[in-house]
Amino acid sequence: MSDIQNRPFSKDYSGLIAQSTIAVALAVVSVTLHEIMKRKRRGRHTQLEGLGSVESWQFNYLYQACSWARNPSPPTCMGWPLSWVKDSIVFPQEKLSELRGVDAALYIRFLRGCLLFALVHTLTTAPILLPIHVHFSSNLISPHSMTRASISSLVEAKNGRSLLWVHVCLLFWITLTWIGNLFYICNGAFKLREAKIEAAIRNAVTESHTTAEREEARYHPHPHPPYRFTDIPALSTDKSNRNRGLRLRTVMVTNIPVYLRSEKDLKEYFEHHLSNSLDKPFVGLPASTQPGLLNKLLAFVLNRAKRMIGMSPHNAANESQEESDGVLLGRIPSTKPENIPVIDRVVIARRMTELASLLERREEVLHHLEAAHVRLAQNALLAVYDEVERRQSSGDSEGTSTPRLTRSMTADVESGSQMDLLVRTLSPFLDDCELASTFSLSRRKLIQKVKGIDVTSKEDLDTPHETIWDALFSLPRSVLDPYQPLTHLSVLFRRKVELSIDYYCTKLNLLTSSITQYRARAVTEYPAVPTAFVSFKDPADARKACKYLAVHPNNPLVCLVTMAPQYEDIDWKRVMKSTYRVGIFKDWVVNIGVWGFTLFWIFPVSLFVGLVSIGSISTLFPGLYNYLSSHPWHQEFIQSFLPTILFSLLMILVPLILLFISKKVDTIITLSAMHDRIMTRYYKFLVVNVLVFFCVGTAALQSFITSRTAVSGSVIMKTVANSFPMAGPFYVGWLIFTTAIHGSFELVMFGVSISFVLPLFAYPFTKRRVTPRKRAVGIRPRTFNFYYWLPNHLLVIHVLLLFALLNPLVVPFGLIYFSVEIAVVKNQLLHVYARNYERNGQILLIHIIRYSLDGLMLAQFVFLAYMVVLWKPVNIALSALLFVLTIIAKVLMTRLCLTRFEKDDVREAQVICRTGTAVCVKAEDNLESGNISPEILPGQTENEADDTEDHPLRFRTRWLPVWVKFGSNTSFLQLHSVHGNEPTASTQGQPSSAVTLGSLLHLPPAEGPCQPPPCISTCLIQRHPPLAAWDDEPRHDIPYDNPYYTRPTTNALWLPRNPLGLLDLDDTVDVYSTLTSEHGAGDVGHWFGPDSATSTVF
Repeated sequence: MSDIQNRPFSKDYSGLIAQSTIAVALAVVSVTLHEIMKRKRRGRHTQLEGLGSVESWQFNYLYQACSWARNPSPPTCMGWPLSWVKDSIVFPQEKLSELRGVDAALYIRFLRGCLLFALVHTLTTAPILLPIHVHFSSNLISPHSMTRASISSLVEAKNGRSLLWVHVCLLFWITLTWIGNLFYICNGAFKLREAKIEAAIRNAVTESHTTAEREEARYHPHPHPPYRFTDIPALSTDKSNRNRGLRLRTVMVTNIPVYLRSEKDLKEYFEHHLSNSLDKPFVGLPASTQPGLLNKLLAFVLNRAKRMIGMSPHNAANESQEESDGVLLGRIPSTKPENIPVIDRVVIARRMTELASLLERREEVLHHLEAAHVRLAQNALLAVYDEVERRQSSGDSEGTSTPRLTRSMTADVESGSQMDLLVRTLSPFLDDCELASTFSLSRRKLIQKVKGIDVTSKEDLDTPHETIWDALFSLPRSVLDPYQPLTHLSVLFRRKVELSIDYYCTKLNLLTSSITQYRARAVTEYPAVPTAFVSFKDPADARKACKYLAVHPNNPLVCLVTMAPQYEDIDWKRVMKSTYRVGIFKDWVVNIGVWGFTLFWIFPVSLFVGLVSIGSISTLFPGLYNYLSSHPWHQEFIQSFLPTILFSLLMILVPLILLFISKKVDTIITLSAMHDRIMTRYYKFLVVNVLVFFCVGTAALQSFITSRTAVSGSVIMKTVANSFPMAGPFYVGWLIFTTAIHGSFELVMFGVSISFVLPLFAYPFTKRRVTPRKRAVGIRPRTFNFYYWLPNHLLVIHVLLLFALLNPLVVPFGLIYFSVEIAVVKNQLLHVYARNYERNGQILLIHIIRYSLDGLMLAQFVFLAYMVVLWKPVNIALSALLFVLTIIAKVLMTRLCLTRFEKDDVREAQVICRTGTAVCVKAEDNLESGNISPEILPGQTENEADDTEDHPLRFRTRWLPVWVKFGSNTSFLQLHSVHGNEPTASTQGQPSSAVTLGSLLHLPPAEGPCQPPPCISTCLIQRHPPLAAWDDEPRHDIPYDNPYYTRPTTNALWLPRNPLGLLDLDDTVDVYSTLTSEHGAGDVGHWFGPDSATSTVF
């Protein structure tokens, strides 16, 4: 699949047989694997019924992970094969939004809209155009060829051009139906968002204050914490509820210059500028999102020009308050105290990369130490088994060595009394360790007799211990040393061989000591980085800072202000490595490199795919060429299928390459922004290479690139008009193959995940884990890759929009594609995927609107070029008019959606932070009764609720959705500046304590949910609690402290209770000491031992 000119494919209907055969085979294999694997139980749970624990299933940590969430999804259907399809399709979107978030529900609504769009045009456009194309096409084209259904075949006929008016009418129909589909998607998105806000209001009303319910909320960790070490859950000490809605009133500041990298200076920076008049730092509508670079530079130039001619409120008197380099003066005479925003807290990020590296190394060493303990227990148990078997078979202390216990290991035991002590202590655990699953059938028969062997008298047997670890700790270290695993040191230590437990315990002690020293330093002793988090008292001040202080007034490249992201969305290692000036130019270089990769990808791929052409085969393998010449069906199969599968495999690598570039090179510090950039780059890559360059061809591109003169517009129009219509038959087969690949790979989890590449292929590694710590990481729920799937689904929409007129045969196969995708993707979002972060559908909806309308404009431009080549003036004028109207619709819909999202974010902040104004007793009655009116909500006045009476324009558009109405409170009016004499909600005297939502409800503040501390016990071994239900709901009360500095680390060894059995996370123990070769050495200073079960490393 290099380009349409060089790509060998069959244009006859018979060429679809090979693709359909492969597609059906893939579908059958994937459905069979999915149905078998999701039913397979694990370990001793083969006879259990019901859901049970995640550890009772072999593969359902992949296929049913959401059943063990705090808000669990219903278990997947275990009935007949494919019975899950009906359950997934009929599952309501509102419930899906409640369980899995607005992003997931919006994406399903987008797929449903695509399905409805394909269905409408399968029933309208295709039945109209297909008979026209087929009947009036030239007789020179075979009826068995799919090119007969193309528009190029129609215009070659005698009377074909006279029917092009039908295509113009259908172009209007396609445009209107897709824009209407976007309205359907947007309306559903805002209804889902509204339901989330109403749910927040109900939660505020019904919030309970009992201790039991507060404790219940503390057992639900996030499935993907933003740090790579195991921490100790701690109780919240936020008794005054200062962290309520913290994220919604916090801004993140990046690219901070050196002179502002202190809490005091940055606080004065915000207080000074937000209490004085400010020019807009951008051109266009006010929004809380960071404006683009060109937008900021243009606004900066305009503001400077206004200041120079005296039009700006910043006159020379105000301008003298700052020095030329932007450093704030100590006192600002014109600042009024009542206008200064209240800032709760300023957190400057610090460079703690060494501390983060130590914590990650400590986590890895802790895993090795746990693995060494497991191997020690296994060696000791197997030695006891072999000794008992030897004594049973020979009747004395002599005997041949066994496969499990060599003579060298037996010789290490100083006396027979030590072996007798080991046998007496560990023999009661042989049955419990499930040795039957370890040995052959001949040895399994001996298991039932082991505990009944009269090795010594029953009076000499020790009292059985509770666990194998209690028994091991009761033995002298000299008895266990022969069974301790060995480790080979590096060349630096002359490749010495040391006892693993002693070595890793010493290494752990050194790392812990270093971590303690680093954390003992004050946070101000670490060098500051150009990132900070500023928390205001009122969320309105945070919004104001994002709108009117988005950049530094004197330098648009520094002090970039945005609303703070979700805590789990932050990549703290990137925050600690962020740079100032280098990062700006680095991003530009990376963008240029990615564009070069996108534009020139087709040339090397064309050479690679060309190797499997018939011409290359005849040169390299003459015998194979002779065989294919005598077997035309096999030749057609290789020509149509092999290049497609090779190109598809190469395309799978593209998102991985882009992900690698973003992780290693980009300076983005949040996962959502990184994934958004990958989505944008991948979408452009697909459109450029799979759609445009493929149809235009490498020969035309090379001629354009190497041409010394400017390429005329007529040449471009002719190239576009002649290349796109002939590609229709190829995309029919491409849709068949893509349907099988996308549906099958996603169903059986062969796809690419954010944290895990090819999740099903990673199953053997997860299965072989011997320590609970590593298995707990391996069975974490996966996350859905919107940055991969949205560009692919938009590409299919582009193909449908483009070829609905050029070759309508493509449209029915697009219907099949979306029918499969909506069933598979909805099932996966409902049962499989968790969230790393939640953006309430904003990023997805804006991309859906902008990118899909770009595809529609591409289809209109191709049809316009075709009309220009045929010279149909009326059709050209109508197509150009439609192109302009589509551009206007794109701009209007984008701004309307951004405005509505802005309003919803403000309302949500007012509800959660309890800062909204309670306007009347009716609101209280609605809240207490649960009848929540969308017209009167916290932060909305009666005038806003009844503005349909005050504004005739809104009254005339009452039939439209709320987000489309152009009332005066819709932010279409340009706000030239915000003045310091406009007090905010937090500066009008005292905060609205008498009119806040919190005071209206008469509720005491509720503590933020957190996890409980571990139990304090004097025992060395404690039972580890079972796996807690994970919770991926976005939280707003987590302080923006560096987790590598503030999170306490765990001090316990997490070990399986049964070292030789199947690892079960519900049957594990915490061990607070180590089995080193010397007693007392395992305490490792002050942090190990029974008296420090809850001690932490700070």
